Amino acid sequence: MLVLTRRLNESVHIGENITVTILGIEGDRVKIGIAAPKEVRILRQEVFQAVLEQNVLKSLLAEGPEPDSFQELRELLAENSPAGDEESGLNAETLRVEKPALKAVSGKECS
Repeated sequence: MLVLTRRLNESVHIGENITVTILGIEGDRVKIGIAAPKEVRILRQEVFQAVLEQNVLKSLLAEGPEPDSFQELRELLAENSPAGDEESGLNAETLRVEKPALKAVSGKECS
């Protein structure tokens, strides 16, 4: 990782067409501006992580809505639910999908 020090209104260039500029500093927060072509995808870290997690869920569901896939999905959701979700009732047990719901999703009878 390259670490740089920049002052207010100073910039860093990435490649030929991306510029990162320090726009403001307020306490422990730094406001940055990013000038990049529209085709360059720019995401905050937490949004990027959420996209990765959604892709994992999408691939699990694409494998087929068999009970094993749902078990993996329930475990993944239980692992990634924030601590303190006891009040919301989100845990591996409450995320269990009943067989009629499986039939509705897959169109097949489940035994």
